[in-house]
Amino acid sequence: MSNPSTMTPARLFTTFGTVLYVDEALGQLRHGSIEESPANLFFELDATRGLPGRQGRLTHEAAGSRIPLVCDGEGCRVATVTDENQAAQGTWLELMPLERGLIGFTAGGMCLAATPDGKMDLSRPWCSTWECFLASQDWCTDRAIIGEGPASPPAAVINKRTIAKYGIDPVLRMKSRPGSRATKILVYGYPQWSHGRVYYDDSKYLYERGYIVDIINWQADHSAHIEALLAYYDLVMTAPDGVGTLTERWRVPYEKVIAVSHHEMDIRMLIEQKGMEVFDRFAAYGVVSYFVYCASLMKGVTRPPKIASVGITYDDFHAEIPERLATVGYASSMSVKTYGVEWKRGELAEAAARQAGLEFRTAGSTGNQISFHDMPDFYRTVDAILTSSISEAAQLPVMEGAAAGRLIIGTPVGHFPLKAYQGGGIIAPVEAEKFTAFAAETLRYYKENPAAYVEKCRAIQEAARQFDWQHMIGEWVDLIEEAKRQSAKG
Repeated sequence: MSNPSTMTPARLFTTFGTVLYVDEALGQLRHGSIEESPANLFFELDATRGLPGRQGRLTHEAAGSRIPLVCDGEGCRVATVTDENQAAQGTWLELMPLERGLIGFTAGGMCLAATPDGKMDLSRPWCSTWECFLASQDWCTDRAIIGEGPASPPAAVINKRTIAKYGIDPVLRMKSRPGSRATKILVYGYPQWSHGRVYYDDSKYLYERGYIVDIINWQADHSAHIEALLAYYDLVMTAPDGVGTLTERWRVPYEKVIAVSHHEMDIRMLIEQKGMEVFDRFAAYGVVSYFVYCASLMKGVTRPPKIASVGITYDDFHAEIPERLATVGYASSMSVKTYGVEWKRGELAEAAARQAGLEFRTAGSTGNQISFHDMPDFYRTVDAILTSSISEAAQLPVMEGAAAGRLIIGTPVGHFPLKAYQGGGIIAPVEAEKFTAFAAETLRYYKENPAAYVEKCRAIQEAARQFDWQHMIGEWVDLIEEAKRQSAKG
């Protein structure tokens, strides 16, 4: 196992694209421009302790030596003899591993924090975005070095929701961790709604398995830095409908692309754009459910895709089960037409709820989206979830709502037949009139029988444990490893 004294000290970067450094004229810790600030501030572990361990200190490198820093509510400064007994050691900080490579530091129940004016201090009783940092060295988040288990600051509160909503800029990742040995995946996709949820979860759980995964929004212009990003990231992951822009505008080689289909429609779009042969050129080709696997083959794509199943973070959605059924929720687009076909059919779900004498509530719309991070709160405001589509791939609402302990009713499309078979919900007929009648009758029954409703919701919630990412993420690892092997051949 590595010795702390032999590990390269880490530079630290704020989540807002600045780097920590010591203003030598003032002897104070500050943060500023990555390109213009001196590389004279580092974090190093306590070399007197064995590994694993998280205690370390900030040091100022000057004239070939490292001088520790003393931090308190007033700021951080280079230790001097006036600091009495702290002069030799400085302030010992506990490194807090967070998620996706983000870390924090705490001492005495307070968190190290940056402020917009460039100052640094040890003053916050919580850890949010200005209290998060990225480190230049892999060891700062290596569980073999810092140990297993969650961060455990004595009194500081970690604002998990705010931290989760922070999207790590791939340009910042590239600048802050240029020498990382981890396999790096750049996702070119939509960072909101279901795609955003999947990509966020992928980045979180794949990081824990040694991969760096970051996303760039395919609706934004990345011409200023795309060349550097493509040189830094080993592979690019995108849905089939993003392949054309990647390969034509950004000149990404097909052999560097992992194409992951989230719906049969994006396969059809790519076939129309590029033909069947393009699927054989990808470093890897995956789909998010068994349903899409079959749909791909039936469309004439001869390369069998790898299945990379979508999961949920069960604990994030788990909630108390309501005592009775009063409100029906709908967590998808109310209406979507593709090739002239309406396939979401939200009006059927609303009609069923109204016929059962229940309130109907939606989770926003395509033009007025709520963050996928706020979806757990939405499920707590409803007592059932309906899905009425004629085509899906791997519906998140049926799994998320199940984990929340809500009554789940949906059409037999996508992966829902499998989830329902596993106990995660009730299958309704797909025909429009039959769906409405069945859903209304089922809702009415559980509305009039609260005890049966609670019992059914409890069974659904227990079944939803099977949908957790811990059971799915291995398939994404297999997909990436296949891509690495194929890319190496090219």
